[in-house]
Amino acid sequence: MKFTTTTAFLASAMAYFIASNEVSAAPLSPLDVWDPTITSPVTGTVWVIGTEVNVTWSTDNIPPDGVSNGGHVYLAKEEVEVVSLSPTFDLVAANGSFTVTVPAVVPDDDYQIVLFGDSGNIGPSFTIVAPSS
Repeated sequence: MKFTTTTAFLASAMAYFIASNEVSAAPLSPLDVWDPTITSPVTGTVWVIGTEVNVTWSTDNIPPDGVSNGGHVYLAKEEVEVVSLSPTFDLVAANGSFTVTVPAVVPDDDYQIVLFGDSGNIGPSFTIVAPSS
């Protein structure tokens, strides 16, 4: 078999790389995932377009390690995300509450809040209505 200079160089470089790098077979530790329960809005809640409201969640059982600080709140309709309601924020430092403005969406009774941190979870359906004139 005839090797070219380039093929021989690549083969020797790969052999050197493999020999010079130790591979550890240490077991992976499970990541703590915090999936807080959304406590507001819940079924029966009515939001009015254009008003400020609080999205709240339970702060029970925050794991000591592995919690993402990057939280985000989305509005979903029929469990499909439709509108971002927040910039990225520190989910733990927010202490279970974030104020959002109800966006101008089609009034309906099948909206949900999606809370992302290190787990995405969705709350129960609630209603958004137009402001009364």
